Amino acid sequence: MEKKTEIAVKEETALAQSTGRGRGFEEPTAKEDLIIPRAKLFQGLPSEYDKYPDAKPGQILNSITKELLPSEFIPIFKFTNWVRFNPRNKEDRGFDPNAAPGAVIWRTNDPHDPRVEAEGKFGPNGEPPLATKFLNFFSVFPGCPMPVVVSFSKTSFKAGKQLLSIAQFSGGDMFGKKYALGSKKESGDSGSYYVLTVTPSGIVDGDLFKQAERLFDEFATKPIKVDEEHVADEEPAPF
Repeated sequence: MEKKTEIAVKEETALAQSTGRGRGFEEPTAKEDLIIPRAKLFQGLPSEYDKYPDAKPGQILNSITKELLPSEFIPIFKFTNWVRFNPRNKEDRGFDPNAAPGAVIWRTNDPHDPRVEAEGKFGPNGEPPLATKFLNFFSVFPGCPMPVVVSFSKTSFKAGKQLLSIAQFSGGDMFGKKYALGSKKESGDSGSYYVLTVTPSGIVDGDLFKQAERLFDEFATKPIKVDEEHVADEEPAPF
């Protein structure tokens, strides 16, 4: 019995090595146990410097490693969700005294969720939605070992719709094309802030295409957990 167990462990270890997993990861990892970093657009708020002390306004960072992301990325698949954050200011509309300031009150991927109907749309007098809609692209940045979710919301939502339109109407796999991710400074009623920009930058082929395809096969149909820390503070953000 011990001999069979030893052989099974060796075979699984060999399989892990052949598929790119190092030793120590023989036990299957549930996707819900992984936190996928976001592409964090640094606005330059005082509260942001606690987590990103070396960042500069307008830079785009890995929200977990805090490293500056390359300028090009490959979107692999899209998913949309809504998140209801508690306002930071107790005087703001929709503040829930039963939740901590900035806490997530609810989240959903279902556009027909009653909470989306109630709090995910503009009010009759133009009041902004209490819940934030995110257009998310599970992506890979060439040269980076971790997948990263590029999220578009609020003032950057337009760029997300542009990316989706270009990707869909150009045909083929979403991960067959790569894009340049940047930022630009804009101004509004709340002050100056940075928004994301996206422009096509070429075709994906060879080993890079195979890497993107593997990530699609592994994650596209599985629930994933995205890093949401400090998202409520991000934009629009005067400085």
